[in-house]
Amino acid sequence: MSSRSAHPPRSNGHAAGSRTTARKRAASKGGRAARERTAATRATTERPVSPRAASDNALALLHADHARVSELFARFEKLKSNGAQKANLAERICDELELHARVEEELFYASVRPQIHDDDLMDEAAVEHDSLRTLIEQIRNMKPGDAKYDATLTVLREYVKHHVKEEEDEMFPKVRQLDLDLVALGRAIKTRKRQLKGESEAHGLLGLTAFPGMMIP
Repeated sequence: MSSRSAHPPRSNGHAAGSRTTARKRAASKGGRAARERTAATRATTERPVSPRAASDNALALLHADHARVSELFARFEKLKSNGAQKANLAERICDELELHARVEEELFYASVRPQIHDDDLMDEAAVEHDSLRTLIEQIRNMKPGDAKYDATLTVLREYVKHHVKEEEDEMFPKVRQLDLDLVALGRAIKTRKRQLKGESEAHGLLGLTAFPGMMIP
């Protein structure tokens, strides 16, 4: 009896070894499946995007608007005279901002708000648009050389700069994670901008007719 108890059955060792081998095989299969999924995801992510689709992306279009307005503000800052050139450039800035804000509200904000789950961020953006319109109205009721004319443009520039930073640093990264066709949205934005420009030319709604060379993406 003591001899048998000193030597446990060998079958137990074989069973443990079999279980270990089975676990290793399962882990290997799981690791291989994970690698295959990662490779498939990478292939999808890295699929080439046509230049046309890239330029039509809603975020690319809005970023281009931001860059264009920033360049206009820089040109305004360099003007020394208080003549027609300054008035025209200020009007151009106001037109660009009004058009940009309108298509953002009608199409971009309306599309991303239901999915982004950040009402505070979206509400702040909308309130900032209202504040921008108030400043634009003040500028339209002034002329170069008036007291606070340049100062009001400077405040508008800083307000726009703050608004753009919040959009591009906080809102846009969240939008990129959404299940949203940004190319289709961008093309809708382009179409709407053309419609609004046509309306302004027909009815003088935005004053855009003063700038026949205005760039509409």
